[in-house]
Amino acid sequence: MSNSADFDILVVGGGLVGSAAALGLSQQGWRVGLVESQPGESLDAEIPPAAAVDDFDPRVSALSLASQSLLEQLGAWDGVRKGRHCPYQAMTVWDGDGTGRIQFEAAELQAPSLGTIVENRAVVKSLFLQLAESSVELIDGVKVAGWWQDAALSGVRLDDGRSLAASLVVAADGPASRLRQWAGLPTREWDYDQQAIVCTVKTTHGHRSTAWQRFSQTGPLAFLPLCNEQGDSHFCSIVWSQDTAEARRLMDLDDGAFAGELERAIERELGAVESVSRRFAFPLRQRHAKDYVANGIALVGDAAHSIHPLAGQGANLGYSDVRALLEELSRAKTVGLSPADATVLARYQRRRKGENLAMMAAMSGFKQLFARDELPVRWLRNTGLRWFDRLGPVKHRIAAQAMGLNR
Repeated sequence: MSNSADFDILVVGGGLVGSAAALGLSQQGWRVGLVESQPGESLDAEIPPAAAVDDFDPRVSALSLASQSLLEQLGAWDGVRKGRHCPYQAMTVWDGDGTGRIQFEAAELQAPSLGTIVENRAVVKSLFLQLAESSVELIDGVKVAGWWQDAALSGVRLDDGRSLAASLVVAADGPASRLRQWAGLPTREWDYDQQAIVCTVKTTHGHRSTAWQRFSQTGPLAFLPLCNEQGDSHFCSIVWSQDTAEARRLMDLDDGAFAGELERAIERELGAVESVSRRFAFPLRQRHAKDYVANGIALVGDAAHSIHPLAGQGANLGYSDVRALLEELSRAKTVGLSPADATVLARYQRRRKGENLAMMAAMSGFKQLFARDELPVRWLRNTGLRWFDRLGPVKHRIAAQAMGLNR
């Protein structure tokens, strides 16, 4: 324990969300420390050009216009934009067990794009390049071994023996957040009994700057458009959520057989799958912290909530957390309040908890709806999709909400 604060705010976790939070807080004038287990030089290292499927990072995010705006305010979007990224102008969603289909177009919303697919490492690199020019103190290459809190301060113990103190600790340490557990913040959790398979593929037809998503009874398949430095539009990142037994079967296939399964699953919308990168699979589990804040600690991103990847909203919800936390702590600094002031943290929780719960409920509802195979349910589902696609104003409003255009 320390008798004085080393920092006003200590952020734990230097991923997409934590690095953005640390950068934004430092720009407000707070004394900020950022604890990251990986060496900093590995996070802002040069990203080699991509000529083949294995050259892309398998971890990608579909960043909304609102998330892009936040990164722009932080000074990090320009670095992302100068690297490889893929804005998409359309999204096609359909039911593999019927005829229902929805098409979203950026032009209908008078927007430059619906969002941008970008490799996670490219976003983290750009943020860390900005952090290097900021006042943030980076404590890298160490792991957090414990958390403590007393009447005035909160802090962490590192595995190298150091102890760091701050008025507020921001936990951005992922879905299995140890800080959340140490702080005694319980979660509601449920297992989907599914795994998400992720990899990069190259197809014979270009993706046409479109994100493709096909729903089936055993889970959704998304083809997310990628571009390399030469603008080649034949690369896509796939996220294929399948029941656990089926996911294991697919992971056991050789590349050729797996490519054939992909072609059938996406109904050859992009022609043949020519090549497949190394595949990864991870179990899908939804978590939501009952409270995002406690005395001296606040949760952001996956530490507070993890969601089914079918809508690609995980990173965007995390950046919405960061935006709300920055706004509340900016207000606190203006009026001279501590960043750990209970009313400040309560406002942050109030702003974010409802929206996150609503999105999680919607995704669970979608998953359950498309898992049903009864004929009346299939008929209603496909009729509803076709009806919804014709409701221009309603469809546009929902798309604008997902893009953050109405904030």
